Amino acid sequence: MSATFSAVFESAVPPHGTLGGDNPQLLRTRGALDRLATKNGLTSLLAFESYAPEDVAGLMDDERLAELPPATWFPAAAGVAAVNALYEYLESHPGAFSRPAEVMAELSNLGDELEAADRAGVRFRLAVVM
Repeated sequence: MSATFSAVFESAVPPHGTLGGDNPQLLRTRGALDRLATKNGLTSLLAFESYAPEDVAGLMDDERLAELPPATWFPAAAGVAAVNALYEYLESHPGAFSRPAEVMAELSNLGDELEAADRAGVRFRLAVVM
């Protein structure tokens, strides 16, 4: 089973359900994207990364699991703005990132999912999903 970086929705978002698509390139580059965003005054995708205790149940003991806060949910419009800003930056600075076409394609797909969530009034979070 491979990991990916995906949008998780608080409730079903047509046509995506409660889990967005796979974004393996965003997973591989999320640290570099975070540095790029921070350096250029943009909101990082990591600002929206949050995990529910059940997401990590098999990764830690019950005592530590009980101490975890619930997942944080974010307005989809905030995610759309962050994704669009990153996309536009990469579009106007094509040499700023390796493999920009793949990253931009996944940002575009993520943006479409978040726009659907915004239209549906559903909050989201980003997570590494196995």
